[in-house]
Amino acid sequence: MIKVFRRSFVAGLLSLGLALLSPHGARAQAQGTDTILVLDASGSMWGLVDGQSKISAARQAVDAILSKWNPADRLGVMVYGHRSKGDCKDIELMVPVSKFDPARIKAAIDGINPKGKTPISDSLRAAAEALHSTENKANVILVSDGIETCAPDPCAAAAELKKAGIGFTAHVIGLDVADPAAKSQLQCIARATGGVYLDAGNAASLTGALTKAVAATQGAKVASEAPPKPAAADPYLGKNLRGVARLAEGLDPISDEDVNWGIYKRAGDEKGEHVNTFYGAPFADNIAPGDYIVEVSYRQLKREFPLKVEKGKPAVLDVILDAGYVTSEGAVAGGAGKVDDVVWQVADKGGKVVAQEYDAVPRFVLAAGSYTLTLTKGQSKTSKPFTVAAGDSSNVQLTIDVGKLIVTTTYAEGGPKVEKDLVVAVHQPAKPDGDDGDKVAQEYDPESKFDLPGGSYEVKVTVGEARGTASTEVKSGAPTRVTVNLNAGVVGIKTDGAQQVDIYSAERDLNDERKHVAVNYDATYNVALNAGDYVAVATYADGQKAEKPFSIAAGKRQTVEIKQ
Repeated sequence: MIKVFRRSFVAGLLSLGLALLSPHGARAQAQGTDTILVLDASGSMWGLVDGQSKISAARQAVDAILSKWNPADRLGVMVYGHRSKGDCKDIELMVPVSKFDPARIKAAIDGINPKGKTPISDSLRAAAEALHSTENKANVILVSDGIETCAPDPCAAAAELKKAGIGFTAHVIGLDVADPAAKSQLQCIARATGGVYLDAGNAASLTGALTKAVAATQGAKVASEAPPKPAAADPYLGKNLRGVARLAEGLDPISDEDVNWGIYKRAGDEKGEHVNTFYGAPFADNIAPGDYIVEVSYRQLKREFPLKVEKGKPAVLDVILDAGYVTSEGAVAGGAGKVDDVVWQVADKGGKVVAQEYDAVPRFVLAAGSYTLTLTKGQSKTSKPFTVAAGDSSNVQLTIDVGKLIVTTTYAEGGPKVEKDLVVAVHQPAKPDGDDGDKVAQEYDPESKFDLPGGSYEVKVTVGEARGTASTEVKSGAPTRVTVNLNAGVVGIKTDGAQQVDIYSAERDLNDERKHVAVNYDATYNVALNAGDYVAVATYADGQKAEKPFSIAAGKRQTVEIKQ
């Protein structure tokens, strides 16, 4: 049975990168090298780095490396933790060490759904076994984001493999590793096998680290980021309180800086005075003996646990959160890439919103139960029910129907553009009875932008007393640009002290009446009007009136002066 450790998952990515790149364009060995890319598919790979999941960062890094892989080098892919939440034997050689086949490798990695544990020791042994049958130089690239959770000492296992004389070298990349114990363990694996250790915090740095690891497999000198000597065996030595959190019984400890441990004095069964707050998981620190209640906060989740600390005795707080991870890499129907400028909401089965995020890729920590995830972008919205079981790490796929409508306005065909004092409203198409369709959205910018579901719309623009409309069709995943021509100009009216200025259309109807267009109560008046003939009527304090006809041309300014 092939066993792979979760961090191995990423390590495998590194391995892939190592074999992919030849630093000098010449092979160190005529017969080529054999590499196994060990990919971490444990539940923690749904954690976020720089706004994207670690598994997405790993896929992105592998894609970048595959295009540069030396086809003379053979490559295999091993994955662990992708089929079962709590099985230390969940290790699979998805692509045996064989002739380089980028399409097969990409398909295998794209189909991974992280969920399980981190068997580092067994994954190293499985990789060594898979490489043992060849006489080629053998390399493993191990990418891990945490500590071994199945066997006691992967560093010792690595040293044994090195001593076995099978030419085994492991280059290790730590992906967003904050736990000092985990980092020390990964660095030790690289030291024990003569490999290099490299840190990576996001997709870009993972690609860079993978490139360096590939160069190392080709014989290039790559500086390891591990200290020449191991750190203290126990980085938490001298601390009387240690905290470990798990999503569910039997799962890996959580390694995440977002976990907070609020320590309160115990007042009966309730929280009393706040004593201290520790950050990160796992953590270790010192605290005075006593009875406490610990409030563990992890993103959207909160849990309380009792704690008793006795003098001279170390206390270990190993808590079960009975929760799961939920992420979503939302997609736009008909478009490419992730959605942005969005709102994610999680509602419980009663409809109460329990969590809200605004990142392109959200990450929720939710108590076991049933929920609905809603994705909103502008006026578009989509929802999907889902269930969380304790220990789950799941990705709820949502595809939203949304396109971008961009509206500009001109006074006349070809310009000039309207730069201020405009109202841009988007409506549903007119109703069969002739009434306006319902208003969908409204903006006030010279270039107004709307996120809308695909469909037909009416755009109505108002500038002063000028009106313009345009029909448009919005398609999901694509921008649609519309220019509304008002066919209008601006009139500036000056009077010698009038108290009111009314504007009428010049043409009279069958009742010998003119249509009233606008009114203003200042002596001067500037207003946009659709092209046409008008009459301005000034009313004075003594009741006298004076009027003057004028015409508006599209894209032009007209000045009208009225005297009593």
